[in-house]
Amino acid sequence: MLVIYAEKSSLAKAIANALGAGNRISYPEEPKIGYYEFEFNGEKAVICYGIGHLANLVPAKSYDEKYSKWDLSVFPCIPTEFKKAPKASTIKCIRLVKFFFDKADRIINAADPDREGELIFTYVYEVCKCSKPYKRVWIEDLTNQKIRYAFSNLKNPDKNLQLAGRARDISDWLIGTNLTVAATKKYGSYNNLLTVGRVQTPTLNLVVEREKAIKNHVKEPYWKLISVFSSPNDKFEAEYEQGNFKNESEANVVFAECNGKSGIVTSLETKHRTESAPLLYNATQLQIAANKRFGWNSSKTAEVMQSLYEKKLMSYPRTSSEHLTEAMMPEVKLTIQKLLNMPEYSQYSIDTWSEFTKRHFDDKKVGSHPAIIPTMNVPENLSSLSDDEKMIYDLLAKSLIRMIYPKACVDVTMVLIAVNNKHVFKASGSIIISDGWYAVDARPEKKNVLPVLKEHQELVGKYTLKKGETEPPKRYTEAELLSAMETAGKRIEDEEARTLMKMQKKGLGTDATRVPTIKALFDKEYIARKGKSIYPTKKGMFIIDVLPVAELKSAEMTGELEKTLNDIALGKCDYSLFIENMRNKVKEWYSIIAQSCNTSFVSEKEQKMICPLCHKKINIFDWGYSCSGYRDGCKFHINKTIAGKRITDNAVILLCQNGTTNIIKGFKSKNGNEFDAYLVVDKEKQEVSFRFPDKRKN
Repeated sequence: MLVIYAEKSSLAKAIANALGAGNRISYPEEPKIGYYEFEFNGEKAVICYGIGHLANLVPAKSYDEKYSKWDLSVFPCIPTEFKKAPKASTIKCIRLVKFFFDKADRIINAADPDREGELIFTYVYEVCKCSKPYKRVWIEDLTNQKIRYAFSNLKNPDKNLQLAGRARDISDWLIGTNLTVAATKKYGSYNNLLTVGRVQTPTLNLVVEREKAIKNHVKEPYWKLISVFSSPNDKFEAEYEQGNFKNESEANVVFAECNGKSGIVTSLETKHRTESAPLLYNATQLQIAANKRFGWNSSKTAEVMQSLYEKKLMSYPRTSSEHLTEAMMPEVKLTIQKLLNMPEYSQYSIDTWSEFTKRHFDDKKVGSHPAIIPTMNVPENLSSLSDDEKMIYDLLAKSLIRMIYPKACVDVTMVLIAVNNKHVFKASGSIIISDGWYAVDARPEKKNVLPVLKEHQELVGKYTLKKGETEPPKRYTEAELLSAMETAGKRIEDEEARTLMKMQKKGLGTDATRVPTIKALFDKEYIARKGKSIYPTKKGMFIIDVLPVAELKSAEMTGELEKTLNDIALGKCDYSLFIENMRNKVKEWYSIIAQSCNTSFVSEKEQKMICPLCHKKINIFDWGYSCSGYRDGCKFHINKTIAGKRITDNAVILLCQNGTTNIIKGFKSKNGNEFDAYLVVDKEKQEVSFRFPDKRKN
């Protein structure tokens, strides 16, 4: 029997549809889990599926119970062999998978076609104690054509990619497990878990360093000299060529020497510039575009991308490439023609298409997956899509269509004007001569359009001296933070240089992990948002300030680590040596943190939670709130759920400060009746009790 393992239900369904597997059969023990039975090339076949990660590396306490108490003298936990086990929430699912693996003659790994998908299957295969032979199917998009093609071109397992997945998981486990324990014990508390992560921490550091640059910025005055020059037909603005003045007296001297004087055109140069259509989208660049154009956060964009992928309208979404393979040219031509037949894009039809070039089709610049593009499964129109899906699909459609257009042509003119035979002003302007691909994805023209000028022409000047102050850098938007993660914090404006760095795989995380990393920073309250701007919280600032290991905060170091993982996938780096180096590094980093000075982070919420009975600090636990003076006999505590009602932190703060909460609605009695009440502190009984509202009429 052939068993096909898919990573998730949506992928299993797409494979089933493409291979004619029929309807899903529900698993009796858990109806949400299922499988497909059919015949494939005359062989009995089954498609089963997981729910993402079915198995994980086990926690430290699974190696030895001594690790359960987070004792600094016991850690770090550095296993000689790393164990894995099924997740508690997926036991039934993995039981079904194991049942089919045990019956299989051969297996096909149909997990997502990337490093993480390889890891997911490998862990499932191992916890099921399977030793059956298996092949790998590499599915680029979920159209029936691509799925059938992939199954007719099965690959051997990529052992190096498996090792890269293991290396990523083990390094994250070693850092996250041990250094989170060290940081929490030295600087946090039960109330304040202080997590440390391989990608999380340097990403947070980018935000913190930007915030420090803003706060530490000292405004410095400057003076800017500009002139509005007039010709017989028009006027334009020019700036003093040597830039702004830092000294007011020097600025006044130059202003006085220019004021009332005409200017003479000493240099006039026009360059003809062509601009090629932009590169195609990878996962990060598409998230950046959605943030800039629509104001979306990256999590929302990722959800919409996944939806379009599962609807078979978009290629694999978690790619780092912005190029396509040369073999994809016929497919892309057909896709573009189908797009142009849609009513939404028919206006972009042109008689003569530009030839495809290495600008967009370059085998050497395509990694595991090509750029994100619409599939050949082009809809008749966009009416079947949600509004959000339409917006992302439109970006992708135009990214293809603009490739068939010629380059945009722009004339850029630079003029130098001498005043008083001494001081030079400069101005530049541009005019779009030919729209080219701008017709598809329009770019606004430059505002400063120069009039027709001649060398030695005399111009009347009107001079103004403006005082200004230097501005601090701006906070990251989500788009800017994603871009910074992609380049390991380096500011790279040049497109080709940026592409080269991405090819070297030196960014923070991968295109698949950057969005979850940012989300985790929000969830853990390390960063927050004001409008489109991202800023670090007090907690985020605190952990970066107290963490004494510079390497853990370094975007460049983490970028190099990501490159090493990629080199393992390519067979250029030894897996065992990498793991041993990580073991030694984590031991070193743990020792540094453990020996550092103690300091405690106290949140604003904790500062307000002071026991109303003995005035000591309140500890926050999973079950509720309890006075830290319980060993001294204080009995104050309150559960997080009382009479079926969740008690909020704000309610507990009011209780601590005032001895009573506001009225809380929706408590439930033992017989199921709802009631409203205050929670109050009974100091005599040393407990929290109900006080019911006075319902007497005045």
